[in-house]
Amino acid sequence: MTALLTAEFRKVTTLRFWWMLGLTPLVVGMFSSAISLPVLRAFTDAFEADPADANLAATVFGLAVALSLVVLFAALFGAVNAGTEFRYKTLTTTFLTARGRDGVIGAKLAVTAAFGFFYCLVVEMISVALLLTFGGENFALRGSLFAMLPAALVAAACWALIGGGMSMLTGSSVGSCISLVVWYTLGEMILRSILSGLGIGAVGDVLPVSATLGSVANAAAGNDIDWLPLWPAAPIAVVVWTALFTLGGWALTRSRDIT
Repeated sequence: MTALLTAEFRKVTTLRFWWMLGLTPLVVGMFSSAISLPVLRAFTDAFEADPADANLAATVFGLAVALSLVVLFAALFGAVNAGTEFRYKTLTTTFLTARGRDGVIGAKLAVTAAFGFFYCLVVEMISVALLLTFGGENFALRGSLFAMLPAALVAAACWALIGGGMSMLTGSSVGSCISLVVWYTLGEMILRSILSGLGIGAVGDVLPVSATLGSVANAAAGNDIDWLPLWPAAPIAVVVWTALFTLGGWALTRSRDIT
């Protein structure tokens, strides 16, 4: 298994897509802070508030944007990492060099989840460093933040697996990436609106994006944001979606004709 994990790790690091996908949410999050800072400072100047409040609010906004994006880009990484094997037909060679398909699939998914976790860890470390730098005396590391950051790490790893599982189910990295972006940004929001109109809005709480937001935002005790799913239902829903995509993709790839 160690050899398979090493091979999968080298496959990823010898290509450029892994750092390009990881860099995007970090840069966008930092730019979000930079763009929102002048606007928030205008408000603090207008209401004669402390300018440090604007710095803190802008940096927290940047952290929220970066975490939202890193989950999506972890899913895209998973889709690309698993789907390119089908696109370039390299999976056939990989299966022939291993004793069985299960080991290859397990190693690929383990590396995929690890990179999703790593993406989020880097974003969190830099975002918290920015918070400590620009937050001033108004910012302090509290328990709520320490509860939310680990929840985001797990969510990023789960979404990396969802992306990988989706590519294994569809056999297409491009189709999976498009589906993930559409669903994450608009699709689920539209479906939740339709479900609310039908009077069954509670069903929307178990959808993957809503459950992920609830898992992170409501991770800390006292953060009971009512319009998002609460604990423990939210993280359970995320785990169930992850299991459905991962096990479904695993089972189909295990029996798929790849010749």
